[in-house]
Amino acid sequence: MGKMVKKTSQPADLDMVDDVYGAMMTDTPLKYRAVVWVALLLIVSFIVWAAFAELDRVTRGNGKVIPPSHVQLIQSLDGGILQAMYVDEGQLVEKGMPLARIDDTRFRSDLAQQEQEVDSLRASVTRMYHELDSVTLQPASKPWQQQIDVTMRPMTFPNELTSRKPNLVARQKSEYRSRLESLSNQLEIQARQIVQKKQELEEVASKIKTLTNSMSIMQREINITRPLVEKKIVSEVELLKLERQINDMDGELTNLKLSRPKIKASLDEAILKRREAALQFISETRAKLSETEARLSRLTEAKVGAQDKVNKAVITSPVDGTVKTIHINTLGGVVDPGEDVIEIVPTEDQLLVEVKILPKDIAFLHPGLPAVVKVTAYDFTRYGGLDGTVEHISADTTQDEEGNSFYLVRIRTESSHLTREDGTPMPIIPGMLTSVDIITGKRTVLEYILNPILRAKENALRER
Repeated sequence: MGKMVKKTSQPADLDMVDDVYGAMMTDTPLKYRAVVWVALLLIVSFIVWAAFAELDRVTRGNGKVIPPSHVQLIQSLDGGILQAMYVDEGQLVEKGMPLARIDDTRFRSDLAQQEQEVDSLRASVTRMYHELDSVTLQPASKPWQQQIDVTMRPMTFPNELTSRKPNLVARQKSEYRSRLESLSNQLEIQARQIVQKKQELEEVASKIKTLTNSMSIMQREINITRPLVEKKIVSEVELLKLERQINDMDGELTNLKLSRPKIKASLDEAILKRREAALQFISETRAKLSETEARLSRLTEAKVGAQDKVNKAVITSPVDGTVKTIHINTLGGVVDPGEDVIEIVPTEDQLLVEVKILPKDIAFLHPGLPAVVKVTAYDFTRYGGLDGTVEHISADTTQDEEGNSFYLVRIRTESSHLTREDGTPMPIIPGMLTSVDIITGKRTVLEYILNPILRAKENALRER
């Protein structure tokens, strides 16, 4: 009986429970139900966000800033006496900034002497070009009076040479006039000799003509006298006198005819000598000009070297950096050529950071990955870090003094300094310690959350 009652009452009990739950839900305030739905919505939203939101996958390592290039050894090429030192050890210097000065008295003296020689040679070259332009030589086929023309022309020198060396320019102008006048006088003397030879030639021609006429007349006189001598009208002595006279004339005529080629040869020689004088003047001037230009070229190059010595008497910094060591501080001390004077650690627009990475973290690293360098000397939350790029990964591990193995990874930053709130740079120097985050990829927040669970599950399934 009791069992029957129990069985029959069970459906009624269930209905009663549903009614009670419904009553409870009906009696629950609306705000509590809203809280439940909001919580459920937030959970779902978080899961959706975590499934799509990505975070950087980072490999971390510690390191330090190293010089991006080797320490610069500053030397004096020519040496000398140290006159001044403008920097101190630890001082920041910029490229081109004076570091020290070598006494340049000797260098300036050599430079001044070479400049004077160069100016003198330049003036001489200008003068000789004007000399060549002032002497004109025509072909030998023309009359001898027209073969050579010597005309003095106004001389022009470079303005800067005229303003700096007026006395030198005046001397060159005077020498120009003197040389051309000397050539003109020489040509004039030779021209007179030519005229004299021509006159001699004309005189010989005139004498030959006169003697020829006289001999013709005398021969007629002999022809007339000979019959008279045969008839005893005229003495034979008179005939002999006439024959002797015509014989003397014939000898003189022969001598005159023989002298004419000699005089003609002397005339031609005088003309050639006059032309040769002009040719010799031109040839000597050209040879002297070529030699002078060669000397000028050598001295100009030597002057550049002397000027370089004067310029390099002031030792300047080749790079931006920090003075590490000053080897010579004694003013008045002798600096040997090529001797180290100062050492500078370069600071460039980019920094090089050497990072130690554990072997277990090296798998996904390769050159070109982005990185963030945090300098431990500056608060990262306040000043931030430096963006950089992986530049080099060592081929094998290295061990430190404690026996720990690691790979050396070099990061090159995009900037060489951090910046304060007011915009002033905060320098970073070699040796500063750093913490580096190398970004190897992306993964979602959900993967971060589930990764420990999945890893634990994998290990749990393998346990005995």
